[in-house]
Amino acid sequence: MIIIKNITTVPNMTSEIYTPITPPPVWNPLTNPITECKVGIASACGVHLKTQKPYKLAGDRTRRQIPANVQPDELMITHGGYDHTDVNKDINCMWPYQRMQELEKAGVIKKFCDVNAGFMGGGGDIETFTNVIGPEVAQLFKEEGADVVLLTAG
Repeated sequence: MIIIKNITTVPNMTSEIYTPITPPPVWNPLTNPITECKVGIASACGVHLKTQKPYKLAGDRTRRQIPANVQPDELMITHGGYDHTDVNKDINCMWPYQRMQELEKAGVIKKFCDVNAGFMGGGGDIETFTNVIGPEVAQLFKEEGADVVLLTAG
């Protein structure tokens, strides 16, 4: 039997993993028009380059850097928490990087970040995401000069 202390759960909610209640997000107002913004993607969908080490299917607490100029056949999803049928047909349904390239080309956004962040969500390890992965991803986008980061789930 595994005992997890200090975890908040919702009564009558069932899940294959513990589902903690997370604090409310911190919102920052957009101060520039989106046409002047550099935009990145961070996703818990389990995206990585085929040349990178795949994620463990459960409880992986690592992240991957994904370049903007990658080809679709260089990417894959490793995630044990959802059906990959649609994402295997079109990676953009979870990792919309080609849509971001199109938005940049059309002048809707100023620039799509050269490097973006993939990780595998799930597992309920809020501490690691709060104290390790979150700050690392934030630093990556700070170094990229991102004004906006699009977040997608896994």
